[in-house]
Amino acid sequence: MLLDSNTNKVIDLVNTFDDLKNIDKIRLAIYLLENKNFEINFNIKDMIILLKEVLNKLNPSYSKTIVNFAKYKHLLFLSANYLELNDEEKKKFSIEMLFNIYETDFKDKTINKEINNHLYVYDYCYSLMNK
Repeated sequence: MLLDSNTNKVIDLVNTFDDLKNIDKIRLAIYLLENKNFEINFNIKDMIILLKEVLNKLNPSYSKTIVNFAKYKHLLFLSANYLELNDEEKKKFSIEMLFNIYETDFKDKTINKEINNHLYVYDYCYSLMNK
């Protein structure tokens, strides 16, 4: 974990997130970042675009179909638990979620390089925690 001041709710949610398949981590991250429910002074659109590009590489049919998030029941469960967090916990979870993706080995050098070079987790963390 990147932060050391997380609540038990955040820690439990991060542990559950860590157990997801890599493609599901990306799906959930896109969904939560697009619907984050808190204000931020950071260009998160670039990270969402990067995650969508990664998802497209992991699942080439992603950009050709409309994704029904309801068919991913385990992701709906995680997103429901996310909604139960207060704003501060949501911010911390979003940092930990992105840090988890940043540390994940996707077994693809191109994807790993893109994430390591363009997923600005530390800048995002700094912008949220120093507000």
